[in-house]
Amino acid sequence: MNLRSHCYLALAIRLGFILFGLVQDYFAEVGYTDIDYKVFTDAARHVLNGKSPFERHTYRYSPIIAYLLIPNIFTFNLFGKIFFSICDVLVIDLVYKILKLDGFTGSQCKFYSFFWLYNPLSIIISTRGNADSLAALLVLSTLLLFKEKKIFLCGILHGLSIHLRFYPIVFSLALYFAIVDSHSNLIVRSIYPNRKRLLFVLSSLFTFGIITYLFFYLYGTRYVDESLLYHLKRVDIRHNYSVYFYLQYLSYEHGLSLIYKLVMITPQIVLLLILSCYYGNYNDISFCEMTLAFVLVAFNSVLTCQYFIWYLCFLPVCLPYINCKQMELVLVGNFWIVSQVAWLLPAYLLEFKSKDTYFYIWLQGLVFFWANMVVLSTCIRNYKKKTKIS
Repeated sequence: MNLRSHCYLALAIRLGFILFGLVQDYFAEVGYTDIDYKVFTDAARHVLNGKSPFERHTYRYSPIIAYLLIPNIFTFNLFGKIFFSICDVLVIDLVYKILKLDGFTGSQCKFYSFFWLYNPLSIIISTRGNADSLAALLVLSTLLLFKEKKIFLCGILHGLSIHLRFYPIVFSLALYFAIVDSHSNLIVRSIYPNRKRLLFVLSSLFTFGIITYLFFYLYGTRYVDESLLYHLKRVDIRHNYSVYFYLQYLSYEHGLSLIYKLVMITPQIVLLLILSCYYGNYNDISFCEMTLAFVLVAFNSVLTCQYFIWYLCFLPVCLPYINCKQMELVLVGNFWIVSQVAWLLPAYLLEFKSKDTYFYIWLQGLVFFWANMVVLSTCIRNYKKKTKIS
């Protein structure tokens, strides 16, 4: 089978999961469809009626997602899931092209593409109706344009990506460092702006700014509060994978002091800066973005399963450079999976049986954080691509 045939097969598998989700939603205690998908659909209904999508309680995304899911209202309510699944499959075309630019053969590109195409996690998340497959498509499109040295278009797409999901902003410094003039000396390349860097920064800021202003004009300060500022101060005391979950739960009534907030955010910021500086060059930019996304997710104050897509979409383009022994890869991967699955039991008992399992959820969150650090350190330790400036 060629890659196109595999894409058709992968899409058929995703459609099968969507149909299975209908059955599970109807019969099972634990539904299949992501609650956010219902939020998207309600927001799309508001938009179709000429109202603000933010009139739907808990809609905290770009209005673009609500616009894209308008067909859910006047066609059938599975449209959005199919759309996100198509986005999920289209990611493979970007993976293939990025690997080709890195000098791999067609068969090698095809092999590594399967790590996304048949990845159970990406299949489940997209078919549950989560929009992060669209974010992954935009982020990898930005990376492809960067590798093709189309800096202006790269900046435009980067600005759009930040508007849609905001987390790609952590890639900005690394992309800036990776843009160099071939005639500059090393110090100038590392620190100072040049024509290409300015073009990237201005095109990113212009795109993000013009879209943000447009929706601010349409929906006022509520758009800024719900779609942008909310994600900077979000807490979730119900349950999530974050290592900071229990601290937020215990301090919910009185709030966290400034000292606690600084302690929570400082390790994340320090690691993001170190990784951006160390791997922020043209040859290592794919691995750099994967590690940045990994740190952002693992150290985040709120962590849910769809966030895993933020770094997993980079895995196929980084795997060729991670020279890890097969047994070590299996053990590390299984540790990550088992620690995640073990978290689900106390979460289920809390959510559906109203059992007081907050402390046990936090303990499993600590184990999962440990697993994440093992995976990240294993990737960094076994990363063998030579760092050089092109």
